[in-house]
Amino acid sequence: MTRTAGILLALHGAGTSTTRPLRVRAHRMVERGFAPGLPHAVLVPLLEIAAGTALARSQRRSTTAVAAAAAATALGAVRTGIDLEDRTVTAGTVAAAALAVSGATAVARAHRVGLLAATGAVIVFELTRRRRIRSVGRRTAPPSPVKGTCP
Repeated sequence: MTRTAGILLALHGAGTSTTRPLRVRAHRMVERGFAPGLPHAVLVPLLEIAAGTALARSQRRSTTAVAAAAAATALGAVRTGIDLEDRTVTAGTVAAAALAVSGATAVARAHRVGLLAATGAVIVFELTRRRRIRSVGRRTAPPSPVKGTCP
């Protein structure tokens, strides 16, 4: 099951990076609350490809496989948290949740509780950072529809 999840994760990262232009991905990341959007638009698909490839090729309990499972857990959990917060639940959300559970199970089976805790900290950090950025953006007044006037 981990091998299949790795293959699908790598294919998703490759598909995302080849089908959507970087500018569009970066703009989408900013819309979803990740500012600046460019680093996330570049690094998330690369992390998906690297973690997916490592999951598909590595032995179950190797350090590489466990680290890749932790990365997959973080990717899936952050995506699930974002979609739940934005109320945009789709089939992709379900797949991300399954990826997070699969990755967390693989890390737990390897008896790497510290790595699992660190992964949880990364997930909380990303979701909290995103919420803070979005709340700051809401406090600013929206641009006026009439040019040259203030709201």
